[in-house]
Amino acid sequence: MVKKNEDLTEREARIAKVFRTLGRDPLSLSLAKTAAKLLGLSTSSVYRLRRRYLANPVASSIRPKAPGPASGARLLPVSAERIVDAVLTHWLPRQRRLAHPMRDVTMEVRRRCARAGIDAISRATVARRWKELKELQALAFASEPGAVIPPGHLIATRPLELVQIDHTQADVFVLDEATRRVIGRPWLSVAIDVASRTILGIYLAMERPNAAAVALLLTRVALPKAAWLASLGLADVEWPMHGVPRTLHLDNAAEFKSRALRSGCREYSIELTYRPVRRPQFGGHVERMNRTLMDRLRGLPGATVSIAARRAKKVRPPEQTAQLTLREFEQWLVLEIAQRYHHSEHRGLMGATPASAWQALVTTHPPSMLPSDPSKQLDFLIRFLPMGTRTIQQDGLTIFYLRYWHPIFAAWREFRRSVIVRYHPEDLSRVFVSADGKTYVEARFADLRRQRISLWEHRMARRALKASGSPDVSEALIFKTIERQRRIVAEAALSTRRAATAALSRRPSRLDASPWPNPAQSDGGPAVALDYSKDPEESHAEVW
Repeated sequence: MVKKNEDLTEREARIAKVFRTLGRDPLSLSLAKTAAKLLGLSTSSVYRLRRRYLANPVASSIRPKAPGPASGARLLPVSAERIVDAVLTHWLPRQRRLAHPMRDVTMEVRRRCARAGIDAISRATVARRWKELKELQALAFASEPGAVIPPGHLIATRPLELVQIDHTQADVFVLDEATRRVIGRPWLSVAIDVASRTILGIYLAMERPNAAAVALLLTRVALPKAAWLASLGLADVEWPMHGVPRTLHLDNAAEFKSRALRSGCREYSIELTYRPVRRPQFGGHVERMNRTLMDRLRGLPGATVSIAARRAKKVRPPEQTAQLTLREFEQWLVLEIAQRYHHSEHRGLMGATPASAWQALVTTHPPSMLPSDPSKQLDFLIRFLPMGTRTIQQDGLTIFYLRYWHPIFAAWREFRRSVIVRYHPEDLSRVFVSADGKTYVEARFADLRRQRISLWEHRMARRALKASGSPDVSEALIFKTIERQRRIVAEAALSTRRAATAALSRRPSRLDASPWPNPAQSDGGPAVALDYSKDPEESHAEVW
């Protein structure tokens, strides 16, 4: 086949060389016959090929046309083309989940053809039409205003000038601290500084990311991390990167468009920018960072693997190999970031490390920092917490079926003052209330005997009450349910430890299992006590 193509190329070059010599003047019959004899063609072929060459004076214009219909020609009836077009442009976009898209589209086309009395269309034809439609849709991007701008990357020259935030579900299963049972895969929220490639903060939780997760992540970005690291038992770890961002680069998730986030950013002059919808490449820095972190998890116990890899390697499901709790996984992740990633060479920094790049940037361009006053730092957290509106009633403030009280409520309840309430999902024992949206007061449980609970515990208690058929939900019933659930967990943990201890005590000791048989029981009879004060009896044995 290659030799045939080479012969055709030489033939076309020879014909083009002769035609180039003849020029563009009208060709006489005698010259046409001479050229035909020289090229081994008929006179009519010389005239026909010369017309094609003069229209486009290149050798490839003389190449013989491929047999069959022209490329792009459509041989289906017009009615069949209309059916295919209707399925691809109207029916297909409305289908959210298709198990086998190509097969389902083909079946829908054939169903409509059968109803219209048209011959069935082949799968290959439908596939070609679908490919042509995708190419047309892709060409539409060329007419967009941004198409004239060549592709590049986000550029930031100062620390915290541009911070990207994104969420991903970690590829590892974790255990409950009390029962040591698998509770699922946690969600990881990451904030990365584009200029230095340093990770400014992370937040781990079992629930899907929400406005509260963004608030807590921004708190770790803006505030020093010493207290948080000390709570993890990692007080010796250095993670100095912090400050107030100038711009947040986000995707279009609902938690990034919450009222709490927008109001907090307005308060601290943080600009919000959003990526184009369904264009993850516009958040390439944080997306690549997430993939890097997930790759580092492959060696952890409980790390996920694909089903094909699991079958090929004959490994156990990750749920059975999980060994880390959520706290232990967070400790591992902090060490991975603060002591490994920050001090590893980065290709995007021309071989420098993120830690050294941060240090060089903050020396010349100090970032904006919050005051060291604890009240100012608490106010920063409050501004980003989830918010809602309530009216102060005679018995105080009620939210999530929980009642709160503050002395100022005695005045506000006289006018049924409408207030803004901000709450911390990890600690519902207190909420922050404001009547003007500027200053906040801290309100605690009206019943001071109530213990601290989280929003997750509160929701689980409500689900348990609904499952039990309880018609009314009250504060006392919620706390009673939570206390009962905590007792169940504590008793389950105690039973697990007792069962493990009992199993260990029943395990035979290695010292008791001798590899040598007892001579007194060699015949299977009862054990006979040996008198070691007497001389041993002689046995019949060969003497060397």
